[in-house]
Amino acid sequence: MANKPSSTLRLFCCFLSLSSIAAAQSLPPSSLSTQKTFTLEDSRRLAALNDARLLSAEQDKIIAEERVREAKYLFLPEFGLQASATKYEARYPFSLSSDFRNILLFPDSPATYGANTNYIYSGRGYMRMSLYEGQRTINTLRLTQAAQKQAISNFESVKMDLVFSVKEVFYRLLLAQARAETSRAHLRAVEKLAAGIRQNSWERIELELTLATAHSRNSEAEHNLDLSRLAFLKNLNLELDTPFKIVGSLESRPVDINIEKASLWALELRPELQSETYKAQMDALSVNLASARRIPTVFLGSDYELTDRRFPLRGNNWDATIGIRIPFSYDYWSQVKQRRAEQRQGQLKRAELQDRVRLEVRQSYENLQYWQKEWPLRESHYRRVQALFESADRRPNEALGKIRALSALLEMKFNYLSALTEHILAQARLERAVGREIQP
Repeated sequence: MANKPSSTLRLFCCFLSLSSIAAAQSLPPSSLSTQKTFTLEDSRRLAALNDARLLSAEQDKIIAEERVREAKYLFLPEFGLQASATKYEARYPFSLSSDFRNILLFPDSPATYGANTNYIYSGRGYMRMSLYEGQRTINTLRLTQAAQKQAISNFESVKMDLVFSVKEVFYRLLLAQARAETSRAHLRAVEKLAAGIRQNSWERIELELTLATAHSRNSEAEHNLDLSRLAFLKNLNLELDTPFKIVGSLESRPVDINIEKASLWALELRPELQSETYKAQMDALSVNLASARRIPTVFLGSDYELTDRRFPLRGNNWDATIGIRIPFSYDYWSQVKQRRAEQRQGQLKRAELQDRVRLEVRQSYENLQYWQKEWPLRESHYRRVQALFESADRRPNEALGKIRALSALLEMKFNYLSALTEHILAQARLERAVGREIQP
């Protein structure tokens, strides 16, 4: 009988455990773990969804597209309807304003028209169309089309900047994680070795210095890891307290590319240069539009109007007009000179941009070549010293020498990881300078 209560209690506890497990399985995965995992592709995709500059450039594309559509409408005639009802009191004849078609109104005797003498109603339909404007309409369309292409190029340029920045913060974070893990392992190994050393006064001083250095490097690595995590979150426009982890590895392969070919690619593919090319077209069209201000305009118009003092409206008028308008403007030459100066200014900017692009390609290429030679060299040195360390004598009386070797090995691994990361980013920087991906 004494065992029954304990058995019942065990059954009750089992029931509670099963209930909690079932409840946990019924919850969505996000409630079980809120930590997010990002690969490089995930980071690119999320950054593209949240980046304000890219979203703004996308809206510029939409605006430019709608302006092209508006320019196309200029080739179509304008149609419209107008209706008005006017109450008036006239002692002398007068006319309404031009907004109401200058309708003439006369004072009349109430006996003639009854109580509705002081009312007049009008309905009108009209059509307006320009027959010739000195190519102003077609140049306006071409101007908007060039602006649309420029907006697309600007969007691509911002997108390429974003891709490079995401790569940079992603691999910088991978490097910070590797350095932090390595420094933590190094600190544990040094502390373990130091615990079993019987040292004299001078050896103790050296040992304390080595321990202090290991603690400082570990603390600095952890601090750099926190800063790299914040930079990653900021680049992806996420909340700065978002828990996350990244999945990736520091791996790279040599890249073989001809510098002359890379420069030609950059001059052809860089969105900034394409944008300046479309800007040149826009400048030339602006000069043509300014020059066309003194060209006569031929236009066509027609109206059909019903006007009366009572319903139904029976009186009607209609007209069809073709006319010519010859403008005389005081600022004609100033506008032309201004547009030509802007065109020349654009030419100078394009030449400067081409020189800057060539310099960027050359600098990125030289940087890639340096790290492409330095990274394998540092890796081979590190692997060789690591193999010597693992095969070295492990006698207890040489523990302090092992600690010195561990510190040197840590520094070599840091240098190797930094060189590997710089090679990855140098390739990404060259791809940004060229305007296309470069396959190893």
